Amino acid sequence: MTAGAKPSKREITRRRVIEAAIACIYEHGFNAAHTNRIAEAAGVSWGVLQYHFGDKDGLLQAVLDDIFEDFSSTLRATDLRGDTLRERTGQLIELVWSLVSKREYRVSVAILRNAGKDDSSKLNGEKQLANWTRTTSSLWDRLFEDDQPDPARSEIARHLMFAALRGMADEINPASRSNKAKAREREALADAITFLLSG
Repeated sequence: MTAGAKPSKREITRRRVIEAAIACIYEHGFNAAHTNRIAEAAGVSWGVLQYHFGDKDGLLQAVLDDIFEDFSSTLRATDLRGDTLRERTGQLIELVWSLVSKREYRVSVAILRNAGKDDSSKLNGEKQLANWTRTTSSLWDRLFEDDQPDPARSEIARHLMFAALRGMADEINPASRSNKAKAREREALADAITFLLSG
């Protein structure tokens, strides 16, 4: 669809089904998000869902494509600013946190962990993971245009930062800690990553 163009009925229906799938998986869990429940939540028949996506794998692949395109376009459009390495590191951490703490991220993890476990599955989660890695690596490299950290330390820091943020987002009961406490944890992570890169 071109910018400013009115979405077609087909695009509106696809969007509604994708949103319904995200909501069903988030609210009821992956195994309870049957295609009939998703179709009902979207206000369409199973036949309409099948017409647009083929089968459940096709729908789940479309959901992954949609989520990762949103994440990737957000990362690509980001311009990190700041005079110091610590400022830019803090901005990157807040940006990635804003993405991995969204319900869409949790849904993508649920799909990647549960779908495509049998040989007949057509689901291609590897494509999204490769795209995510390329995009985040590019943003990471932009962060250090002027600093040129040791490549080995840079790779360790990048892995540590993303693993820590994903872990914080995946905690069983993140609501048990206040937003202020979570913000302090991200500040501490930014300090640690900056220290690691500066060594």
